[in-house]
Amino acid sequence: MDPSTLAAQKAKLRAGLKQIRDTIPAEIRAAAARKITENLLSLVEVETARTVFIYISHGYEVDTHVLLGHFLGRGMTVAIPRIMPDKSMIAVRFTGWEDLAPGELGILTPSGSEPCPGPIDIVITPGLGFTIQGHRVGYGRGYYDRWFMTHRVTRKIALAFEAQIVAAIPHDENDIPVDILVTEQRIIIP
Repeated sequence: MDPSTLAAQKAKLRAGLKQIRDTIPAEIRAAAARKITENLLSLVEVETARTVFIYISHGYEVDTHVLLGHFLGRGMTVAIPRIMPDKSMIAVRFTGWEDLAPGELGILTPSGSEPCPGPIDIVITPGLGFTIQGHRVGYGRGYYDRWFMTHRVTRKIALAFEAQIVAAIPHDENDIPVDILVTEQRIIIP
C-alpha cells in the first residue's frame, strides 16, 4: 500500500477511535479500567515478570497509575517512556511519582535519561485501536513500533476498552503487533 494512503487511512481511523474512547462516560471508564487491571494481573506473564515497561496513562487512556504502584510494591523493576529530543523513545526507570514532570503533550515524564537496563519481560503499550489479531494503531508518532524493532521483550501487552476493538487496522511491516490484548471483557491472545 502506498505510504501516503496508509497514513491517511490511519489518520481517519485514529480520529474516529479517539472520539469513541473519549466519549465513554467517566464512571463506565473507571469501572472498565478496574476490570482491565484485574484481568492484566491475572496473567501468568505478568505474575512472573521481573521487569515491566509501562506507559503512564494520560487523559482518557486506560488508567495505569494503580498498576505502577502495584508493580513497585512487588519489587519489580519498572520503566516508563521518555521521549528524547531526537524523537526516539527510551525506557527510564520509575521509582516514584516525585521523579516526574509534565513532558511532551503534557504526559508525566521521568527527569532521568539513562535507559533502564534489560532484559524487559513485558511492555504495556497504549493505543487508540486494536484488532483481535494484535494489530494496533497508536497516536501516529511511531514511538513504540520503533522501540519494538530494536528491543527484545518477552511479551507486548496492550490495554484497551472493549470499544477500542475494531475489525481491521491498516498496517505494514513497520507496525508491530502486540502479543496479548486485555479489555474489561476478555483477554485476547492472537
